[in-house]
Amino acid sequence: MKTHILVYDGFSQFEVVLAAHLMKRAGEIVTVGLSTEPIVAHEGFRILPHTTIERVEAFSVDLFVVPGGDLSKITRRNELENLLKAIQSCGGKVGAISSGTLLILDAGLARDRRFTSPEPVENALAGNRIDQPVVTDGSLVTAKSHGYVDFALELGRLTGIYRDEADYEKTLRFFKFFMPAEETTIPVTTPVQKASEQSQPSDAEKVRR
Repeated sequence: MKTHILVYDGFSQFEVVLAAHLMKRAGEIVTVGLSTEPIVAHEGFRILPHTTIERVEAFSVDLFVVPGGDLSKITRRNELENLLKAIQSCGGKVGAISSGTLLILDAGLARDRRFTSPEPVENALAGNRIDQPVVTDGSLVTAKSHGYVDFALELGRLTGIYRDEADYEKTLRFFKFFMPAEETTIPVTTPVQKASEQSQPSDAEKVRR
């Protein structure tokens, strides 16, 4: 499986880092730039894209992720929208978060579908906007910025990366509720604990006393 992630100057890297981390379980992560030049994320990280828009073959894309950020920095927008349409036509899955959802709307991918966006939009190609952190409709997942954890989890569910429901619940607990994995090992007794236990009288000794 290949997950393609759009990168551009000023994009919000935090919105898609967890998604990339989870999708790495299923295969390859490919960053897609508008050119071969390095870009700088909003958080200051400098990234050299693996490939560019014109080199991406739509039929080879299993999942394409569009992060939010400063959309004014995106050039060649028509080429990007055409790629997104082609990916959808080929049966690929698409995820967009924050202002990245606006690119999805402009490309017409949300037509007749439920979606969410940072704020209400007036777009003739838009479908039914739902005011929720994350909305999934078929092969399209959209999210608000604060829903980045649920966004990542939902992309994983949509692409089938979890072994079973228990694996999903374990991932959910860890990344959303900060709960460690369930203990499966026998507790190890430390030397201090052993010394303390040895210093305590046994039940038999207590009876004799």
